Amino acid sequence: MRGFAYVAATLALWAASAAAQPAADVGATAPGAEPAAPAQAIGYGAMPGGLHAPSAETLPKGAVAVSTLGGFGWRSGLLSDDHRFGRGIGNLAVAFGATPILTIGLSLDGRYDKHFGIAPSGDDGYVGDPHLIVRAAKASGNLRFGGQVGVWVPGKDAPSVAGSAISVDARGLVSLKAGPGLLSFSAGFRLDNSAKSADPEKLSLQDRVSLGVSEFHAVIGGVNLMIPSGKLWFGAEASVDVFVGTGDTPMGAPEAHSAPGPLVRFGASAGYHINDQWSVLAFVEGSKVPSIDAADVAANDVTLIAYEPMITGGLGLSGRFGGPKKTGGTFIPHDPVDITVIEKADVSGEVVDETGKPVAGAKVEIVAKTGTSTGTTDDKGAYTIAGVPIGKTEKGVTTLDAGVEVKVNVDGKKPATTTLTLAKGANTVPKLTLEPVLPPGQLRGVVRSAGAGKPLAGATITIEPGGAKATSGADGTFEVDLRPGTYKIKATAPGLAPQELDVTIDPNGVAIKNIELHK
Repeated sequence: MRGFAYVAATLALWAASAAAQPAADVGATAPGAEPAAPAQAIGYGAMPGGLHAPSAETLPKGAVAVSTLGGFGWRSGLLSDDHRFGRGIGNLAVAFGATPILTIGLSLDGRYDKHFGIAPSGDDGYVGDPHLIVRAAKASGNLRFGGQVGVWVPGKDAPSVAGSAISVDARGLVSLKAGPGLLSFSAGFRLDNSAKSADPEKLSLQDRVSLGVSEFHAVIGGVNLMIPSGKLWFGAEASVDVFVGTGDTPMGAPEAHSAPGPLVRFGASAGYHINDQWSVLAFVEGSKVPSIDAADVAANDVTLIAYEPMITGGLGLSGRFGGPKKTGGTFIPHDPVDITVIEKADVSGEVVDETGKPVAGAKVEIVAKTGTSTGTTDDKGAYTIAGVPIGKTEKGVTTLDAGVEVKVNVDGKKPATTTLTLAKGANTVPKLTLEPVLPPGQLRGVVRSAGAGKPLAGATITIEPGGAKATSGADGTFEVDLRPGTYKIKATAPGLAPQELDVTIDPNGVAIKNIELHK
């Protein structure tokens, strides 16, 4: 079993100890405790992520996760057209959140291969290996970055450990939000010495296929997408091992093995959070391994790499104990949001008429860039409008409107306005006086050409202040309704010199003007 039994007892005791810990109180968080942590999709090694493609997630500080995976795989046509093998797989793992950014895990991987269609029949075998995994990751805005180191300790005979065969892989990790899910990438290198745990001259063809060791180092990479949906989650992943370097030179062989083509995997998974502690997982995975040359089979000289079943499927169970409470759903980094605070003021004032008496029922509007607030005067002509938006604080910087406009109007009075700058808190507006609305008057007139005295049609009459305009008709007449006051009239017509004159409009009065335009 090459080291499996050596660590099995230790792992079993650790897992049992973890399972005996009480679950965190999900109803309250103690003062000073870390914030609630979300439920996570647990993959290989009792760590967040996929089976072959890890994510840049760690377990919460103090949390212990345990997981087990089991399944069956099948491949045909590897060593010959008639060769078939089935593989039963099993995995037991435990991981511990040492700090918020560091998780340590230990995984025991076991498999049993049964071969058909190639001699010698019955040359089946069981292999078990321990793997130590250390992962560190930290959030940075909308991303998570990290790294992972794995140590594989194969042995020649249980419970021995072959020190020269210790293999190490290191990879960088990054995870980012992808719609409702989490997209993770990993890439790194495996320094693989595992073939030194075996004696190639004593290995049968079946052993070379099933042993799972490699005589080549490898560039490794993976991508994993995890999408939560309530208590469910769905995953898809792909990974690749690109073998590099040269292998060992077998006894009697003229030269060493050259690196074979890559090993490519692709898979899908679905999980369900039974409760705050336990989750179940179903997975299916396919793989494409390098082909084996018939000449190598005949010479019993098959290149040593980790050949895998063509299709593998199985189930898993994971539990998490201790640490902060869980709130459901895998970690999804959020988009950074700049919080904007609307600054407000309370505004009070008084409205009176031309004699100084209070004006009740007048509508008061305070217009600012941030918004408009309204109020009404009481029987004493007073008003107070609370919560008037006057600016905002964004990224710690407060910006107030340079000026707000206060408008007051009531039936039978001219509207009154004033502009002022408000401060946060209480503000008092100077007293506003509403003047009476005077009855309207009217201006009537006739435009003629000087000398001939004929009416001029189409002449333009402009009245200031106010900018009112009128156009003379076919008979040269025009009329304009105006408020009482003094105005200046200007009449123009093509080919004629303009004429200006003053006019006074009395309340309910009609002013009549005769205008003659000269060349």
